[in-house]
Amino acid sequence: MSLFKQTAAVMALAAPLAAYATTPSNTIEFGFTRLFDQVSVAPTFVSGDLGVTVRGYNSSNQQKDVSIGLKGIGVTSGFLEAGEINSSLFNSPGEYITLTFNKEVQLTKLTFALWEDGFDKAILSWNGNSMELFKGNTGILFDTFSLSGVTGTTFKIQATGAFSSFRLEGLSAVAAIPEPSTYALMGLGLVGIAAAARRQRRGA
Repeated sequence: MSLFKQTAAVMALAAPLAAYATTPSNTIEFGFTRLFDQVSVAPTFVSGDLGVTVRGYNSSNQQKDVSIGLKGIGVTSGFLEAGEINSSLFNSPGEYITLTFNKEVQLTKLTFALWEDGFDKAILSWNGNSMELFKGNTGILFDTFSLSGVTGTTFKIQATGAFSSFRLEGLSAVAAIPEPSTYALMGLGLVGIAAAARRQRRGA
């Protein structure tokens, strides 16, 4: 078989693999797990094969306990609303949490409790990138932000603005998978190895 035909065959095999190499979305709920607030230094939450560890910090980057309650998770440092993620006119950017996953993921959704559109603001940061969270899909109890292209292992959610106070109620994420181009390069590499082996056999 010619090298061209080998390449075409591998590419034909790689395309379906890329199309079907999907992973199920994992939703992690932080709210409705405890009636009364409990605190933890670095609680870990698991859904399927994904795990995420949450840490809380005040605006001075000092680690504080994470508050886990009926409406989700926040920080226990206590200014404005204790147990929520706060910022104020005199303290912005304010408190923040970090989310550290056990593997690289793509965040697809963040859901906040006690979020008031027009007042609450936050910055989501990851891998040197950031985006402002300001107006979500308003619900009766929760606001949801749908995300695209937010991929990494560690994410930071920091309250900003003069009157922000909210909790993170839940998130959805999928394990990051190789891009189709990665499969194509892998296929070309296999073709190159096969061609080199074939030349060696002919030269022997």
